[in-house]
Amino acid sequence: MSWLKTYPTLIKAYWARALQYRAQILVWVLSSSLPLVMMMVWLTIAEQQADGTVNGFGRADFIRYFLAITFMRRMTGVWFIWDLDRDIRLGALSAHLLRPLNPLHHYFVRTVIAIRPVQFLIIAPPVALAVWLTGVQYDWGVGTLLLMFAAAFCASLVEFFAQAVIGMLAFWMTQATSVAEGWFFIRSLFSGWIIPLAMFPEVMQGYFTYLPFRYMLSFPVEIIMGGATTADIALGFAVQWVWILLFFALYRLLWRNGLKQYSAVGA
Repeated sequence: MSWLKTYPTLIKAYWARALQYRAQILVWVLSSSLPLVMMMVWLTIAEQQADGTVNGFGRADFIRYFLAITFMRRMTGVWFIWDLDRDIRLGALSAHLLRPLNPLHHYFVRTVIAIRPVQFLIIAPPVALAVWLTGVQYDWGVGTLLLMFAAAFCASLVEFFAQAVIGMLAFWMTQATSVAEGWFFIRSLFSGWIIPLAMFPEVMQGYFTYLPFRYMLSFPVEIIMGGATTADIALGFAVQWVWILLFFALYRLLWRNGLKQYSAVGA
């Protein structure tokens, strides 16, 4: 656990780096608008229904849901697979391997820990203003908030190690990012980002309970919206950790074999 001693230094360095990339911050802000666009689509669909609802979601429910999704996307999103793919393909990983710390620690601190305060400062004020203007309600209990942020952190871990697994494919193929694009498309559909999971048929919702996508985004939103029971939350955390450990184990397997392949080609 000696690697933990390096984390304060890494966090400080990557926090400063995050503040320097103002253009990236602008991209984050613009990319956060997609759930709001989808909210307008679902509101239109609901208004066309006789009872003004879709699968039990009314106007206030859609607003409440997509505002929470907009915030949570920034609190759970991880983007490092392109960097990992590039470092492996272009040989930049060699410099990282000379350091005593596993390169994945650098990716983890930069994309999961150091960046979160910046993203919170970007997204929290406009979402809070929208919540105040629309008057939608959430469960603001201290226990609920702690559970929500714990679930959000675990969601980041699921996403991080899933991307690490896909990134490892760059040891054997030149188009690992193409696999990543397919992964992101599926995740966008089945994580609740653009379509609330409650809108899917009940049969599919049953599968979502055990697939990893729900636990990358929708699960912490379900907690803050107050619809999840104690049993639902306990099961959610259990499934999250199953996927975290599964992706971590798969990453370690691919990492060990990938380094052999990496050395064999002289990188």
